[in-house]
This record gives sequence, C-alpha cells and structure tokens, in this order.
Amino acid sequence: MPARLLVKEETGVAERAPEQLSELRDEHVCWLDIADPDSEAMTLAAKELGLHPLAVEDAQHRHQRPKIDEYDDHYFIVVYALEEPSPDVIVHRELAIFVKHNAIVTVRDGAIATLQLVEKRFREGKLATTGLLLHAILDTIVDSYFDVLDGLGDRVELIESMVIDGDPRDAQTSIRELFKLKRDLLAIRKVIAPERDVAGALVRGDVRELRETGRRAYFQDLYDHVVRVTDEIDTFRDLVSNVVDAHLAAQSNRLNEVMKVLTAIATVLLILGVVTGFFGQNWTFIPYDDRLLFVLVMVSMVAAALGTAVHFKRRGWL
Repeated sequence: MPARLLVKEETGVAERAPEQLSELRDEHVCWLDIADPDSEAMTLAAKELGLHPLAVEDAQHRHQRPKIDEYDDHYFIVVYALEEPSPDVIVHRELAIFVKHNAIVTVRDGAIATLQLVEKRFREGKLATTGLLLHAILDTIVDSYFDVLDGLGDRVELIESMVIDGDPRDAQTSIRELFKLKRDLLAIRKVIAPERDVAGALVRGDVRELRETGRRAYFQDLYDHVVRVTDEIDTFRDLVSNVVDAHLAAQSNRLNEVMKVLTAIATVLLILGVVTGFFGQNWTFIPYDDRLLFVLVMVSMVAAALGTAVHFKRRGWL
C-alpha cells in the first residue's frame, strides 16, 4: 500500500482516503504515511498541503543529511532509523517528515518497524496533538538506536577479547573485523550527530506548530537521548582505536623479540665464520695437518660461541 491516511476522530482513529487530507485536517489531527516517495500519493500530498517543491524533491531523492528546514507554513525534517536485521548488519532507513497544522506526513522507502509502534499508540488515542505525534515518531526512532548500540558494544567486547587473548594467528581476521566495526560506527555517527541540531530546534520552539504548553520538555528528553547516543558512539570509536593500537604495539613487541633472537644467533655465527674464514685461506705457513692446532681452534670457537651465547642469555636476548 503506497499511502495511508490515519485521522484522529472523536470515536477513535479512522483510515480515510488520502484525497481527504486537506479538508479533514481543519478539525482533526491527520497522519499520512507514504511508503513510496515516487508514488502518486506524494504528488497528491504536495498538492493538498501546498508543500514546497524543494522539500518534495528532497523527500523523493534519498540520502539526505538529517536536517530541519522551515518554509512559509510547514516544516521539513529528515531523520534516520537504524535496524539490525542480522548480526553485524546495520541498515539505515531514511524518513522524511512534513509538519503542518494538524497534519504529519511521513515519507519512507520501505518498511520501518518503529512506525508500527507509533501507529499502535496513535490508534489507542495517546497522541492527541501534532506535537505528541511528531515526538512519538522521533522518540521511538531514537530509542531504537540503543538496541543497535547494545549489539555494537557486544561486537566490540568480542573482537577485543579475540585480539588480546586469542591466537595471534587469528589476530589479522580480528583486526579486519575491527576496521569493519569502525566503519559502521563512523557511518552511524554520520547520520545521528546532525540529529542533535534537529532536536535542538524542537527544544528551542523554532517550530510554530509545536509551541504547546509543556511540550518542550518532551523534546528536551529527545535531545538528551540523541546526545547520549552520540557520546556512546564516540566511546566505542575510541575503544576500537585503542584496541587497534594495542594490537599493533603487541605485534611490534613480538617482532622486536624475534629480531633480538635472530641478532644473537647471527652474532654467534659471525664469530664462528670469522675463525673458519681465517683458517680457510691458503696460508703456506700454517700447518693444517697439526692436530694440536686443530683442537685449539675448535676449543676457541666453541668457547667464543658459548661465551657470546651466555652473554646474550643474561641480557634476555635468547
């Protein structure tokens, strides 16, 4: 179904034809939900409510930055819902919202689970005004961020334990997962951080239709939640960066230990190479068939090698 018009009447919430939006909103709070931005319902809503062409264009062309735009008699808001259909997979759902007197128009491309919860509350009669309806939509979306963050926190802890306590041979796989997680956090912050400006405008009462007594506290709570989500994302990003730095430091330390051992072994072999290289020359005055000389040379080589090895052992290189 491309569009549905829900109207709050005295007897409850009824579903009406979208063509009745302009006449019904004079006396009732209306919510028009459009599931396809390119459908005729979007054109109809723009005509019925007199929506600005630029706002309509932004609603139809996706991947907008979260924002709140003011026009002559209505406002245009863009926010993002986050969903985690499977582990390690986070989907961004863009939601465009038009706010006008007694009317809310939501434009989305595909299903957004949080809107079903809002619709249930709207049908129960708990959202009697435009401000409460808008707050419910935004608040439900922001609250869903915490579930996604819980999953991200579990991923951070799991990968951290794999990097620090796991098999070094599997560390590279864990590092790839860390960088993937870091990209996910960056993408999430990119869409959530600008929503602070949206919530801030609602708290200040910039939207005329939402200047209802006692409603500012609701949006203040929404603003606090957005700030809290942003802070948690920044914390996770710092933690991931620290884990990567710790892994690189551990790798560097292991490489240094290996280089110490190889250097000690090479030094011992160098001493032996010097002695054998000297006696390997065709000197005519050296009696190569002298057994005593052979024994002395061998003993000197073994003693030099053992002495060097003991020295490196005491220094912790072997």
